[in-house]
Amino acid sequence: MRYIKNITIFLASLFCFWACETQLDTVRLNPSTAFTAPTLMPMSDVIVNADNSKVEAVIFNWTEADFGVPTQIEYALYLTGNGNTVLAGTSFSTSLTLSKADLNGLIVNELSVPANETALIGAFLKTSVFGTDVTGASSNPVTFKVTTFKASLRNYYICGEFQGWGIGEAPIIWETDGGTNIYRTLVDLENNNDDAYSYFKITAARDWSHDNWGYDHLTPSWDCPEQNDHNLSIPKMEGTINLLTVNVGKMTIDREPHSSVGLIGAFDESGWGTEIPFVYDAASGTWEAGPVTFSGETNFLIRLSENWDYKYGDGVKASDSVPGGFEINKGGADINVPSTGTYVMRLYADRTPFVLVMDKQ
Repeated sequence: MRYIKNITIFLASLFCFWACETQLDTVRLNPSTAFTAPTLMPMSDVIVNADNSKVEAVIFNWTEADFGVPTQIEYALYLTGNGNTVLAGTSFSTSLTLSKADLNGLIVNELSVPANETALIGAFLKTSVFGTDVTGASSNPVTFKVTTFKASLRNYYICGEFQGWGIGEAPIIWETDGGTNIYRTLVDLENNNDDAYSYFKITAARDWSHDNWGYDHLTPSWDCPEQNDHNLSIPKMEGTINLLTVNVGKMTIDREPHSSVGLIGAFDESGWGTEIPFVYDAASGTWEAGPVTFSGETNFLIRLSENWDYKYGDGVKASDSVPGGFEINKGGADINVPSTGTYVMRLYADRTPFVLVMDKQ
């Protein structure tokens, strides 16, 4: 009888423990009428220029929200303008600081407000319980004027096995547009090592003394195997040619793998039937194809993965960054060489848009 009694007491204790654990793990929030929304404080007008963009910041302040129970609240600040909305950042406190450079980039590149103009910008907050889908009331909207400016392009570098880890000669990666904090390059990460992966890092300078980021700093959109050096890596079996996009604001890196970069068109060696491959030069960070000869028609295109969905063309607007180069864009119309003759094509795919140099021999 004592044995049965002890078992009964034990089972009752387990039930009480389970009930307590369930109560502790379950967050019960009051109805939405009990929510207290944050109040976003008024903002002064902002002027951004080349002198203050790197040294000054804009601070957004608000009162604390209340979900009715103690919980960790995440605040998301949104900016609006020109009919668009963008997430400016998140915070667990009652303020968010944005550098004037980042604010300028969001307004010009995400809200599509022209540079060197003054625009009326809106701001508001959304609240949520961190790590859940539970949301609360949004804040009041505020408006303020921002005078933007045309920011200079910034750059980073890519260093890895594909170029022998030569940090002093690391190929450059240019910002997609001034102030975006997004950097894009088309690179071939092929190397002669027997490893199934090609390893690399993104660096802030051509040395190891400044920021250099592997998978523990940049979150990749693909699986990176862990290893001692924390390098980013791509599996060679999926192709070593990659269009890489680094978002420094979000600290992410994405890849668009490709099997080839090719030249196809009316030149004699192709006649729109055979694609001539571009070869990547890791020392210069450029791609080269040819020589090819145009003796009749003069039009051609550049393709990735021999796929018409990834064609690049146009080549009408002269480049501001590469002497003698012309901008080419995805989906653009046929490019034409200036005249018949033999050309070597050099592609600068470390910037947005790509730039093509048609070097007549």
